Amino acid sequence: MQELAARMAGAQRGLIVCGPCSEEVAGPVARLARAAGWPVLAEPTSGVRCGEHDRSHVVAHYDVLLRVEGFASAHAPELVLRVGDMPTSKPLRALLAGSSQVLLDPHAGWHEPTRNAELILHAAARPACDALAAALEIRGAQGAAGWLDEWTAADALVPPALAGAPDPFEPKAHAALETAVPDGALLWLSSSMPVRDVEAYFPGSSRRIRFLANRGANGIDGVVSSAAGAARATGAPTFLLIGELALLHDLGGLLAARRAGIDLTVLCANNGGGGIFDFLPVAKHADPALYEEHVATPSGVGLAAVAALAGMEHRPVVTPTEVALAVASPGLVEVRTERADNVRLHREVVDRVAAALESA
Repeated sequence: MQELAARMAGAQRGLIVCGPCSEEVAGPVARLARAAGWPVLAEPTSGVRCGEHDRSHVVAHYDVLLRVEGFASAHAPELVLRVGDMPTSKPLRALLAGSSQVLLDPHAGWHEPTRNAELILHAAARPACDALAAALEIRGAQGAAGWLDEWTAADALVPPALAGAPDPFEPKAHAALETAVPDGALLWLSSSMPVRDVEAYFPGSSRRIRFLANRGANGIDGVVSSAAGAARATGAPTFLLIGELALLHDLGGLLAARRAGIDLTVLCANNGGGGIFDFLPVAKHADPALYEEHVATPSGVGLAAVAALAGMEHRPVVTPTEVALAVASPGLVEVRTERADNVRLHREVVDRVAAALESA
């Protein structure tokens, strides 16, 4: 541990990357970040992005920032300390693939998809972070001047860029929950676009919001059942962020939740198919008719009928304000979007962030 502390003390441009984590690591990570002077790139399911702990070093919108080539190339770290599993973000994975990394791995396995970690430390994250922080506090180590400020200043440019996008826009609907859900709420993130959009755009917050997702389990099956199980196990007000295909894939879970008396607030982005595939090259190169039938697979099922079947109130919304009002009680809240518009707006937000970084 002392050798790692010395390695961290010698790195002027370091990052702490927090992925999905079963331990409550927010406090120790915050202490370590202060001692090192490093930014913390915190995936929502790490438990570090939101909460009452010190978040002065937390960077929420790293996925968006790292899509700006100039920012990513200018902010390559000397050393990365990874806590928890690998985050979902593709541009973050690209950054890590070229970075020296140290991984805290309590499972004594090899949870390292980049395959280039210089050290894998078999230790629980909480005591390891506390021990590293104590060692760095004694050394009086700090990162390079301006390194933390550059990250946090850039992070602050993303919410205004998102707010400037027209409605309806799926990331805006998701981000609206930050102020709309009660303290102690649980947000279950479906696979495909919701888990990615929340990672990219959900703001850091001092409110106690817990995020869970089925990362590592491929596909969109069983998402509703997972959310219902989490709601029953925790007793927390539970909000499911999901697309219409994933919702229909687990319609039985929705009916089972009703039968079990489990209240869910479902925020469903209905974009007429598998919206994530429109971001891939196949959307441009496949025959349009074949693409719709075999890749996008729009269902044509109305969500009002789904809500009626499950005994839920159906609430169509457009703006973030409408989302905030609609999620005040359990029900099926529907945001209707177009897949092509969703792709275009995602790219336009990144372009606005790039322009803001250029002029900052």
